[in-house]
Amino acid sequence: MTSHSLRVGSVEIVEFLDTPMAFPFGAFFPSVPAQEFEAYKQVYPQSHAPDGRFQTYAQCYLVRSDGRTVLVDTGVGPGPIEWLGGAGGRLLDDMSGKGVKLEDVDTVVFTHLHGDHVGWNVRREGGGYRATFPRARYLVPQADWDHFTSPAMLEQSGAKQTVVPLKGLGALDLFSGEITLAEGVTTIPTPGHTPGHTSVLVSSQGERAIITGDLAHHPAQVDQTEWCSAFDGESPQAIESRSKVFEQLESEGLTAAICHFPPPGFGKLVRLEGRRVFRAL
Repeated sequence: MTSHSLRVGSVEIVEFLDTPMAFPFGAFFPSVPAQEFEAYKQVYPQSHAPDGRFQTYAQCYLVRSDGRTVLVDTGVGPGPIEWLGGAGGRLLDDMSGKGVKLEDVDTVVFTHLHGDHVGWNVRREGGGYRATFPRARYLVPQADWDHFTSPAMLEQSGAKQTVVPLKGLGALDLFSGEITLAEGVTTIPTPGHTPGHTSVLVSSQGERAIITGDLAHHPAQVDQTEWCSAFDGESPQAIESRSKVFEQLESEGLTAAICHFPPPGFGKLVRLEGRRVFRAL
């Protein structure tokens, strides 16, 4: 294994960092006193920015299995992005640097439709759009499509510019529940963060890993599963999904790929001094 790739049996998972991001703890976790995170500062220093803010990351994962190439999420996009102070992502540069061409991607699947997961879907061309990954089918959770394209959400979610154009390009497919993306690669419904939030299970030759999407943002949440971010749409359901998956990761010794944890986000959940911790690989 290199620092940014992981083998799961015969399947390869490659991590891409679109951009690091930093936010005030109080804004991101409004229901959790900021001092509560201090107990985790030495354990997870890369999740604490030098200025005291919460340091997080927008990452995407490429899964290669049996000749198929699946990209999980597409990051924040090229920018300028207002909520990032005009910055943008570098997903395409990272992909190129790791030897992946845009046309290599057969499938793009979304864990959910928040703006930091759909930003590189399309690019403007003349008066319209073109798909960034020209050969790919883009798979969107049905429940998220219904939610984020509703009249009440369409404009504020940004989906009108990043997701809806895929339908006009004939590149979008909606899905629900568990579907097979490639040999040994399946979706798992993990709702709560958003209505259709989805994780991805990779299983090959007796080994397994789960790409967890936004089940957690700060590594402390693997222990404090009841801590919710401001972006968890349905907190009780998010806690239920988070608890269920993290219990499975720990009890079965599976590998996790968690996109908002310090790059590359690969690790295992283990017990240390009576609490569950994320141990990076």
